[in-house]
Amino acid sequence: MDENVLDGFNVTIPHKESIIPYLSALDESAQAIGAVNCVAGELGYNTDWIGFLKAMAGNGVEITGKNCLIIGAGGAARAVGYALVQAKAKSIIFENRTKSRADQLIAWINKLYPENEPGEKPDIMINCTPLGMWPETEATPTDIEDNIEIGILADTIYNPLETEWLQRGRAEGAKIVRGMDMFIAQGLASADIWFGENISKKIDLEPIKKVLKSELC
Repeated sequence: MDENVLDGFNVTIPHKESIIPYLSALDESAQAIGAVNCVAGELGYNTDWIGFLKAMAGNGVEITGKNCLIIGAGGAARAVGYALVQAKAKSIIFENRTKSRADQLIAWINKLYPENEPGEKPDIMINCTPLGMWPETEATPTDIEDNIEIGILADTIYNPLETEWLQRGRAEGAKIVRGMDMFIAQGLASADIWFGENISKKIDLEPIKKVLKSELC
């Protein structure tokens, strides 16, 4: 970092945690989540959680008072969990193939959010695993047929634009939120940090979506 000539840059997997020792300080969200995806100077930030909240709001999804299930136990799951805390979800639970990792995140979220009331049927399910990502596009994190009563499905995957999991959910009548919306929103939140002002409100998202769609399709 001492030789870095950039004013700011984004960080992606697998470096979101390994970069932390090279930074001078972290903002509150990056400290809580334990991962950095945005660097400004020598300071680390996490805008993934902001991107998730903006994506949900942009699709008309209300999180406050809802029961939420997060599939996965990595950095994306922690960012989404943090976002749900900020939005005051009623309950936040984690599921993962390795139960011990899910249990660790449940303990983390309960410490962060003592108001958490796990146990009820989820209203919102969020995929924070790579299952369904290109090129393994037929993989799904859950069987939709087992979750047809869940009204809202959100995915953090943005390639493909609409995963098999989301397609099946939509066919069963669920409202879906695509990962591309989160991807764009976290990038704009990073730009706000770099420029020191809310420039994201001045940006037309449609050309951005059009270019990304053409590149990924």
